Amino acid sequence: MVLLFTGCFNNKPKCDDEVVQLTLKSILDDDEWVYIEYGLSEQSLKALKISLNGIDIRDLEAILSTDTIGILRAHLKPIFDLKDYANEVGYTSFSSFITQDSNDKKTSFCRASLKLTYPQMPDDMRENYARGTLKGIIFDGGEHEVQISYSAQFSDDKKQVFVELLDY
Repeated sequence: MVLLFTGCFNNKPKCDDEVVQLTLKSILDDDEWVYIEYGLSEQSLKALKISLNGIDIRDLEAILSTDTIGILRAHLKPIFDLKDYANEVGYTSFSSFITQDSNDKKTSFCRASLKLTYPQMPDDMRENYARGTLKGIIFDGGEHEVQISYSAQFSDDKKQVFVELLDY
């Protein structure tokens, strides 16, 4: 009789569970540069890296921690303003969930479409960037869709879900 019921209780979260999606969104929100990276064109990201002397935009905050005078902070203010704006207005949604086969009894391995949607930037803010080389949907409004891979697992007491982005 026990064997009949063991299959009825799922020890793995489903890839499209609401709590899994909320955790994925939280991970993206914690990485404040992801909305900039998906909101700018590839050429703009390259131009930004060149203008920062090859420094990755994710390293800016670490560099600013050594800026005791505030010169770098003033110079990089438009980039941080853009990051704040993108995090404020970017809308995240997930769709097309796929559960990948796995022999793991506790972990679900998943793929999904991540869609980021941006409204058109207000004209007064857009003027600050119009003369520059930065282009992308963060300015014009639009959507960026990409496939993501992640794993999801319940805690032992099943009160929490742990989600990890893979290949990110």
